[in-house]
Amino acid sequence: MKTLIASALIATAAFTGTAHAMTAPTLDREAQYIVPGADFSSLTASEVHVINNIVHGGGGNGEKRAQIKSFLQ
Repeated sequence: MKTLIASALIATAAFTGTAHAMTAPTLDREAQYIVPGADFSSLTASEVHVINNIVHGGGGNGEKRAQIKSFLQ
């Protein structure tokens, strides 16, 4: 019985991890607030992660705006 429960938990964790890995990251709405009018439509998943890291990093909105604009060029 313990083996059955353990197997079920492992299978659930494996499927959950797979589903999570296949989900595309979403751009934080705050990025659009910080840099209004910027074109975020053609970003790759890794680029979305970079911008989200900038948004949630330290510094003020002016510094974040400059970093995001620089990254998008």
